[in-house]
Amino acid sequence: MKRSYPPERHILRHLRLRHRVDDDGNVSATMPILPDLLDSGGWLRLGAIATLVDSVAGHHGVIQVDPDWVATLELGTVVTRRAEGNEVTAQCRPLRIGRNNVVTETVIGDVQGEVARSICTYARLPARSDNPSVGTARGRIVDYAEEEENPRPMLDDYLRIKARSDQAVMELPHHSRIHNSFGSIQGGAVAVLVDAMAAHVGNLTLGKPMRCVEAEVHYLAQAKSGPFRVEGEPLRVDESSVTSRIRIVDAGNDDRLLDVATATAKLID
Repeated sequence: MKRSYPPERHILRHLRLRHRVDDDGNVSATMPILPDLLDSGGWLRLGAIATLVDSVAGHHGVIQVDPDWVATLELGTVVTRRAEGNEVTAQCRPLRIGRNNVVTETVIGDVQGEVARSICTYARLPARSDNPSVGTARGRIVDYAEEEENPRPMLDDYLRIKARSDQAVMELPHHSRIHNSFGSIQGGAVAVLVDAMAAHVGNLTLGKPMRCVEAEVHYLAQAKSGPFRVEGEPLRVDESSVTSRIRIVDAGNDDRLLDVATATAKLID
């Protein structure tokens, strides 16, 4: 019997994602705009948006290559403005469905129009009997929301991210809330780490609150053990923005490099 994904108490369920698969196999999804997903300036965080994108684009990819599977290779996201209203919607469309990879573009919008845009690339993996089920039937709704903690923790606290106040270093354990279908780190959770580190590096560099508005994440290897360490360094600095290079390593597996990213944080007005 196939496993169900995502499991209980998981980041995709915590974000209360709701997918809709139309009769042609296209996938869209909604995510509520919750206070714990916002930065100090009231913008929906890039990490939350990227998690929505990775979920809907990955679901779309699985449907397109069924019975094969997909794994995230690259995820690029740009956030252009504050999200308004009660929820955002992600509309995913394929750019390429190939023998070796799947490329999608996802537009994230609110009641006023586009809020963010993302390009994802996935590796196409051969079918296996133990691939989990994510709901590939046409014309159905998949609701990931579950009973949640009250009060809801902030997103970094939910993922158990710990930042060093005086260094561009963050740490977190390996736990089921961040697992992908392979038991590694889910692609959106990686984007949350990048988002958090970009803002942290920006704050350390300029001494003011920052928000991540653009991130390009490359997924290099599956995590094995953990705990994990996130490292950042500024590449470009001006009076209102900091672009950083970010690395995520498996500290429990000889600092194996798992992900690299470049991300830009801007001052929060």
